[in-house]
Amino acid sequence: MVQVSYPGVYIVEKPSGVRTITGVATSIAAFVGFTRKGIPDKAVKLTSFADFERSHGGLDRESPVSYAVRQFFLNGGTQAIVVRVAVGHATAAWTLQDSGPADVIDVSASSPGTWGNDLRLTVQTTGVRNPDADFNLVVSQLQADGATLVPIEVHRNLSLDANSAQYVESVVNNASAAVRVTRRGGLAFGGTGYAVSTNIAFPLAPGNTTIGGTADGNTPFLLTLAGAPWNNIGDLVTSVNDAITAAGLAGRLQATESGADGGAGAGHVRIASTTPGESSAVVIAGGAFGGLSASAQLGLANGGREFTGAAAHRPTAVNNVAPSTSGADGSRGGPNDLVGVESAKTGMYALLDVDLFNILCIPETFEMTAGQEAGVIPPAVALCEQRRAFYIVDAPSDRTLSDIGAWANATSQSRNAATYFPAVRIVDPLDGLRPRVMAPSGTLAGVYARTDASRGVWKAPAGTDATLNNVLDLALPVNDLENGQINPLGVNVLRTFPAYGRVAWGARTMKGADAQADEYKYIPIRRLALFLEESLYRGTQWVVFEPNDEPLWAQIRLNLGAFMHGLFRQGAFQGTTPQEAYFVKCDKETTTQADRNLGIVNILVGFAPLKPAEFVVITIQQIAGDL
Repeated sequence: MVQVSYPGVYIVEKPSGVRTITGVATSIAAFVGFTRKGIPDKAVKLTSFADFERSHGGLDRESPVSYAVRQFFLNGGTQAIVVRVAVGHATAAWTLQDSGPADVIDVSASSPGTWGNDLRLTVQTTGVRNPDADFNLVVSQLQADGATLVPIEVHRNLSLDANSAQYVESVVNNASAAVRVTRRGGLAFGGTGYAVSTNIAFPLAPGNTTIGGTADGNTPFLLTLAGAPWNNIGDLVTSVNDAITAAGLAGRLQATESGADGGAGAGHVRIASTTPGESSAVVIAGGAFGGLSASAQLGLANGGREFTGAAAHRPTAVNNVAPSTSGADGSRGGPNDLVGVESAKTGMYALLDVDLFNILCIPETFEMTAGQEAGVIPPAVALCEQRRAFYIVDAPSDRTLSDIGAWANATSQSRNAATYFPAVRIVDPLDGLRPRVMAPSGTLAGVYARTDASRGVWKAPAGTDATLNNVLDLALPVNDLENGQINPLGVNVLRTFPAYGRVAWGARTMKGADAQADEYKYIPIRRLALFLEESLYRGTQWVVFEPNDEPLWAQIRLNLGAFMHGLFRQGAFQGTTPQEAYFVKCDKETTTQADRNLGIVNILVGFAPLKPAEFVVITIQQIAGDL
């Protein structure tokens, strides 16, 4: 409403109420499994196989996922998400010391794996901006010949002062693709907290064991703790006392639970001297230094706080130092590792951090023994149903033509999943170009993406256009009669035809058995529904908290109707008119007064899907002639 104050003409802009709904992507494929390289349990987005080679190490004979990702991009895929699942991995690491010598910086490779063993670190203390405090960190890569070193990163004028713009952690961890650094503290507790008391001095008698320094009251003492992570403060107190005992100081120090001031209360750890007449103590409190770690450093340096003496604690110059702790690639995990823990977002649940994925592939189920896949497929199906995604299920390699149908119906009857038979054979670049039998999911995910791009998600990813690129042959030839045995059971067959080559010759979901008579029998219908659900869900967020009355309902009909009409014009629905193809209803009939009182607006959207011509019947009759 314009506020008038003087005689004249006023211009008012009125919103049209048009809020364009954009259709979401339909073929972002997620792959879960072992790779040689990469950060475990983290979903990484890729747009090419070259990206995969850089981030996850490329093809590896022990990694079915690597072959599946390659097949995905070769068959037309454009966007992939990879979650690395590995057990027994280790990260290459270094510890840099000052002139003390005392440990001041921990450096590790950016991800676990033997690749980090070829990294070398150089610390330069000359030719820097501040000769007394700054240093350069050079990261080099050992080449395949085992002798040549090539610098890959140089981080200049680094400082140990946390208040500096060149603070080592901030600069390196935000710029480096190869390493991560952590600066060690002076008097700091590497746990949920920090030392809040400066009243600490342990006048240990000469000859007593000290931890990490001398008994002069100024050098930090180091307690190395075991048992992390700790579930509660009591566990931490026990761990600290175990460390005190292990250091031979059980008669000198003792840890107890206390309040914030070291007195009455709970939730803090108080480490105090037990020597009569000594009142030295430090209280470890909750605070801003992050989560519990494996060590607590105690001393008087800098009044009980982390050191700021950058010059005194700058790492000494070293040249091309190999990691002191070797990295290890690890190996494939079992079914439990692939599934992971939902609360910790490990395994497939790392995909919970991803905004959108449409297709899920877990190729390792193809190589599992009988029964193991049952621990992976149901949770994967549940995740896809939760995220409105579609799961291409890889049956174990020991399934045969006679039992694949029974296996499919016993494993899952989900509308959000499909399975294919038989496996595909590809040329293996890592095995002298010999054939390798592999799971078909990666290839089919690429076919889905190619079909979506050329025809739309409503077109079945099957038929003579759905050729399987880079597939040498199929693991088992299937003829028409054999196809007819398993197709009615909801198993999609891969076939070989003259002139066309290898093609996908089925488009049914795992709820697509004829006996089920399900409305989402076909893959394109189900994927179209998922596309509509996700697009409308994201495109109607603006409706929340709007006044729930006829003006809002009219806007909803306008915007959702425009989106559905756009799809109709692209040929997504059957029918010759919009009235036959779809409807959008939102009015006082769908939203009653009782609903409005509860803050609910009901929107009803219907669509007439295009069903694939699965069976083509041609009737031929002779013309008898002019009788």
